[in-house]
Amino acid sequence: MYARLSARKSIYAVLYKEAFPKQEDAYSVWISHYGEQVENTIDLINTELTYEDSIAIVNWVYRTMKNAEERTQFTLALFEYIKEFHGIRSRIKYAQGVFYNSAKVDIHFLSSVSSVSRFVTSISTNGSTLFFRGHADPNYTLRPSIMRSIKLQKNESKLYNNLLIECPEDFEKCHTHLEKLVKMQHYGLPTRLLDITRNLLVALYFACESHQDSFGELILISAKPQEIKYPQSDTVSILASLPAFSYEKQQEFLRLAKDPLISNEDFNNSVGRLIHEVRLEKPAFQSEINKQDLLTSYIVYALKNNNRIIKQDGAFILCGLSNDIGALESFRYTEKQKKVVILVDKKKKILEELKTYSINRASLFPEIECVAEYLKGLYS
Repeated sequence: MYARLSARKSIYAVLYKEAFPKQEDAYSVWISHYGEQVENTIDLINTELTYEDSIAIVNWVYRTMKNAEERTQFTLALFEYIKEFHGIRSRIKYAQGVFYNSAKVDIHFLSSVSSVSRFVTSISTNGSTLFFRGHADPNYTLRPSIMRSIKLQKNESKLYNNLLIECPEDFEKCHTHLEKLVKMQHYGLPTRLLDITRNLLVALYFACESHQDSFGELILISAKPQEIKYPQSDTVSILASLPAFSYEKQQEFLRLAKDPLISNEDFNNSVGRLIHEVRLEKPAFQSEINKQDLLTSYIVYALKNNNRIIKQDGAFILCGLSNDIGALESFRYTEKQKKVVILVDKKKKILEELKTYSINRASLFPEIECVAEYLKGLYS
């Protein structure tokens, strides 16, 4: 944060130059560094803040506080000020340390396997299929690993092709781009796949496995029949072929797909290399791509060809070229036009309960090194 603020020559960089001072020392720190540049408090108040300045100030204030109770009281006071200043009314709610928009979100705090199970079985899917994903940190966004960093995204084809070159024996039995992506995901390479599961308890385990002092999130993913694809789908072959192309070529595909003036016929005439790539694994592929498919993400059932997928009852969201931060939020389960959010606490207790259902690290990661690590921790 100090480096970012200093690069912009922000006066707030000084807060992060040394160890955090006490609150009452803040003004003297400014004066000692800036002298006559900041003559009084009014000058500071009247300074127009950027978003990054605001984050720096609030984060600094939190760091000067002694405990969670002080931070909670400050947060509530700050929120009341924001509500009054910006005219926010009752739609923003606060519960158990979480702020949320009650007009858009229906939030549930659960703390046991049985309470989670009861809630999930009580909801109505209306013909959709439910999948699940667990986040140990509720601030984690629904994005595949390759899209969490622009640097990773720009080097997707290098990651993909170099792993195939360096480890050819590992991919000898992989006949499609999807099978290769799944194997790469298995070994931790960033890909455009996002892991999900059809097993509620598996997702609950991942929501509780770490960050023991904060909430975990159990994400309900609701998919209509047309949003679910099988591995042999032509659409899946098209999207899974994208990592074979450079970032520049992907951006060209994206621009063509987004252009409303380009017909589907003209689009297909312009993406001959993509069509050729798909036909390399599917010679019978009809040379026609719906350009909207490149902008869409789909849920794909996984082939049960490795023990981890079998144990975790795994599936994937295969992402298209759209890289909007909230692109996958449309998959979240909603009820009465509100996003349903489940936050879980008492994580250690839930993990103990899950053991009775044979849901633990050894059962979900059946490779010998993972089982050995689990057993070592269990009996140490």
